[in-house]
Amino acid sequence: MNSPQDNHTQNSPRLSQAEGTLNIIIILSGIVLIGLFALIWYKSPEFSIEIPLENQPVILLVSILVLSGALYLLTIRKTLNISLGKNYLLWIVAAGIAMRVLMMASTPILEDDYFRYLWDGGVTASGINPYTYSPEDIIEESGVPTELTRLGEDAGRVLSGINNPEVRTIYPPVAQAVFALSYILDPFSLLTWKTILLVFDLITLALLFFALRANRLPYSYLIIYWWNPLLVKEIFNSAHLDVLVFPFVLGALLLAAGNRHVRSVLSIALGIGIKLWPAFLLPLILRPLLSKPKKLTAAVILILVLLGGLFAPVYLSGLDQSTGFVAYGERWQNNDSAFRGLILFSELALDALGYKTFHKYILARVLVLPLIGLWIAFVTFGRRFRDDDLYKKSLFIIAFVFLVSPTQFPWYYTWLLPFLAVAPRFSLLLPTLLLPLYYLRYYLEPIGKIDVFTNVIVWIEFVPVWIFLLLEWKKSSRSRDAY
Repeated sequence: MNSPQDNHTQNSPRLSQAEGTLNIIIILSGIVLIGLFALIWYKSPEFSIEIPLENQPVILLVSILVLSGALYLLTIRKTLNISLGKNYLLWIVAAGIAMRVLMMASTPILEDDYFRYLWDGGVTASGINPYTYSPEDIIEESGVPTELTRLGEDAGRVLSGINNPEVRTIYPPVAQAVFALSYILDPFSLLTWKTILLVFDLITLALLFFALRANRLPYSYLIIYWWNPLLVKEIFNSAHLDVLVFPFVLGALLLAAGNRHVRSVLSIALGIGIKLWPAFLLPLILRPLLSKPKKLTAAVILILVLLGGLFAPVYLSGLDQSTGFVAYGERWQNNDSAFRGLILFSELALDALGYKTFHKYILARVLVLPLIGLWIAFVTFGRRFRDDDLYKKSLFIIAFVFLVSPTQFPWYYTWLLPFLAVAPRFSLLLPTLLLPLYYLRYYLEPIGKIDVFTNVIVWIEFVPVWIFLLLEWKKSSRSRDAY
């Protein structure tokens, strides 16, 4: 970590010879990463949904992403703490934009969640509660309003391409507002949707710039977020919405560090209105207010009122098995590692107690929540609280949530990146290299070898992460940073 004086050299033209060599590494790494993403762009039409999975170059994609992840980690390892001149900082930003533009122009690869976003945007912009009807209701014209039937006809491939069409949407209300904005700007346009994602991404970059400056860290840390290959692929090729959350979470941490806790709560509430995971950071945000009962009460009332109002459309639509939030909470499981350990534990416990073991999946899900709660309590209250620990503590909380989740998709991993950019940790950067292996599922499944994925590949993705986490914990246990 650089001292405050070191940050003054960010714009200094006089760099040491060693720093000059490392800056050359940044230039070359950026060029190679752009080249690798240009190759993905070139090959992306071969992943069109009209082409059978067995004919798509999945192994080539995984190889490119793994190579990109290795180069990314090597670049960070070599250049993390160097001082950057203005031109090199501009190069970092420009190279990241080039990668994103290439992916914005590419055909989506092995992902189709964006169909749901585009459809929800049309429904919301039409003034209809998006939680009321499932896509299947519209396709079958099962008691739906006439305007939705017409919207379905206009949507064409967008409606028919939605996965799990029997399930009503799972995306919270603030996300729905952004979907509607995309529809208003250009109905059912994937490029317009990706452009909105880029705007939120650039806002995230700007907030990270302020966070690094506030924490007296070198701007080379921006590479952790801005050049992350997994983020570039998952957001700008696959068009996942997760980047929408980052400005609100970073804004909440910046406001909390400035003792503006009520505004921080407002920002985190808006983040929860996009994806639910920022809710796990609420105890951390509210922790400094324990000594200020009036402000704490006001903040809690504010969050309850905001969330109650935001999620009112969900309640009003009715909660049943077709509700996206219910279906996801009860059934979704994919690419999980630690959660399988909980399933095994649940099976053994139920068997020992004489209960039927098919309840093991429900019990495992029930156990996840108290485990997360205990971990949040430990991270939030287990040590003295300092504002400069906010990013590190947030990283530990969200990393734990990700690692014990029943669903560990590559795009969920991007949740960690804004925190890693301020509090880097090798064990939690390692998934950038390993999570692309998830896409081997789409190669193995069509040839009847899905068991290879579930019994081998998943463990290759996550066991090294757990090993390095344990090694880091063992090392840090001898210091004051004993998480």
